[in-house]
Amino acid sequence: MIEEKFGDLYARDSGLRDKLIAERDIVLTYALHALLESGVMEDLAFKGGTCLRKMTFGSSGRFSEDLDFTLDTQRAEDDALFALLDTFNREHCGIVFACGEYYKTEGDASFGAEVEYRHAWNEAGRFRLQVSLRERPTLPVVPRPMRLQAYFKHLEFGPFQVRSLQDLEMIAEKIRAAYQRTKVRDLYDLYRFATIPFDADLLRRLVVLKLWQVMNPFSPDAFFDKLSGGSYDWDDLRRLVRPAEHMEPSEILATVERRYASLRGLTELEQQVIADAKGVWNRALGERLKAEIRVRFAGPSRG
Repeated sequence: MIEEKFGDLYARDSGLRDKLIAERDIVLTYALHALLESGVMEDLAFKGGTCLRKMTFGSSGRFSEDLDFTLDTQRAEDDALFALLDTFNREHCGIVFACGEYYKTEGDASFGAEVEYRHAWNEAGRFRLQVSLRERPTLPVVPRPMRLQAYFKHLEFGPFQVRSLQDLEMIAEKIRAAYQRTKVRDLYDLYRFATIPFDADLLRRLVVLKLWQVMNPFSPDAFFDKLSGGSYDWDDLRRLVRPAEHMEPSEILATVERRYASLRGLTELEQQVIADAKGVWNRALGERLKAEIRVRFAGPSRG
């Protein structure tokens, strides 16, 4: 583990009031490297808030405090999950990980655990680990390098790549999350994604599919009503971004509503999939939409 003085410098340069947020971000880099070294990364697709900071936005993104993945493996599910647990029950580069109790949610939709860790300058750290089991990635999973951070030059290992969801699929998952819950972090991430060019029609298809996969029919009107009427904990977000960052809730909401307005333009197939989401769950219909998504992603309209 890097020396404490480099962690202090990273926290200060990031404008954080809480040094342990920066410390955990550094530890999560070590955790990703442990997964790579153990070979478990080949069974996973990185996603979520930590992925956005490390792979997409870098220093301009918000901090996150968890590791989230989608399972993406050809081997037995339990074999992959036990290998994951084994990775976080050992020492790696001076950090001692310990992962005791774990759980699977009802219907085996996800797998999770609390990972405890200790090192030379923190004896009692922890982070949440969660792996989605309900569906495999729709778009190709790609190994990508992490966005450069100043502390990287002090790590015991060199640059490495992490298998991650495509940005477009992460946007779709963020919309699904914002549709199902009210968390300011989801709203902020959609706001940040609004600055990135993307295929809006392809995104809409992915959103419809993602919600169909959890048997929840997507309603664009309900989505935008929830955004505008949500009660958000803005203080929770402020501790994860630079103090100097301009945080105007009305501007964030307006930007999200404007950038994702194309979610309203549902095609006939998308409407059929939405109508099916709480019915018999016609897998052939879902597979038809998934195939359409993959063809469009691979074609010249990709953006």
